[in-house]
Amino acid sequence: APSLTIGTALLAFSPTLTLFFLIILPKPQLTILSVVAAFAYLLSAFGSSLIWLILNAIFQFSTNNNDDGSNSISSIGALLALTVPSVLIQCIVRMQFVKLYFGVEDVIRKSVAKHEAETTQANNNNNSSTQEEHAETNALQLQLNDLSCSLASGTGYALLHTLFLFGTLLASESHEGSNYYGNLNTASGYYGGGGGSTGHGGTLYQYSCGGVMPSLMNGALVGMMFSILDVFWMMLTFFGMRRRLRSSRRGGVAIAGGCGGGMLSFLREMTSFWKGIDDSTQGGNAALGLVIVSHLLASLVLAPNGTIEDGCKIALPSLAGVVVLVAVLFFRGVKGHFLPMDQRARIEELRLGGGGMMGSHHVE
Repeated sequence: APSLTIGTALLAFSPTLTLFFLIILPKPQLTILSVVAAFAYLLSAFGSSLIWLILNAIFQFSTNNNDDGSNSISSIGALLALTVPSVLIQCIVRMQFVKLYFGVEDVIRKSVAKHEAETTQANNNNNSSTQEEHAETNALQLQLNDLSCSLASGTGYALLHTLFLFGTLLASESHEGSNYYGNLNTASGYYGGGGGSTGHGGTLYQYSCGGVMPSLMNGALVGMMFSILDVFWMMLTFFGMRRRLRSSRRGGVAIAGGCGGGMLSFLREMTSFWKGIDDSTQGGNAALGLVIVSHLLASLVLAPNGTIEDGCKIALPSLAGVVVLVAVLFFRGVKGHFLPMDQRARIEELRLGGGGMMGSHHVE
């Protein structure tokens, strides 16, 4: 049981922990952003739970166990009551988080520009070079781009989401798998408590899915795949919100419907993902639409896990298919223009003019 516990935990958290320790932790700004994004997920989880409590109190999903055929209707209603509000709330929280980040980023850039202007003026008065004084601000400019910041935000968001999906199950059941004392084959051996219905460890350690894997492995695979999706969804949200914000600053008309407007644009421009999303407001709405549709799909394909016997044989391959689909659409849709034009120009300018300093602050 200890080896199964450790192995499944590593499987569930491996994508997020790898990104966190190798890319995010060495940069303090990205670490802070990752922690704030984790708090954003906590807010979305609280909102989703609150909506579920309200809907369950109204429609009594958890107490409707009749055998007259209404049980299946109640199960469908419960599934929709769980998934649809949760997806919408997470979409809104992600959008508001990204919007808040853009506001903070704008303040930081203005402060950096003011500092550079003051430094340049002081050095001009002293007839000295400004290259060394600007090295620190140039490094900050490189780190504050949508690619690195969306990756950091997605990692923090996914890490706490995985902790909620898998960590809580692990914490509640892990002690039962090794709660045996002495030799069970002798009179002195005994089981120290817990053990589910069979007396041989918690239910998460018992084989399921047609005897293919323990339930704990099933939960680890779901947590791992959702963590990958969370990173893609956050990066797509950065892409979409950046295009919408740029349009509003230019005086354009951004769709005020939030996620709903993004979904309509997504449905109109479905084929644009295969040819590349337009670097425009419509492309941003399409990216947000992809987030909501794929998130809803990923949540619904998990329904067989809890509704039919050996449902993981359907749920796990279907969820893996959603992960592959989102990854393909992401890379084909934003290839070559994920960063907005001003960030690409600034990074290229810093690379060309920064000399050796650029090599130690590579971000892409």
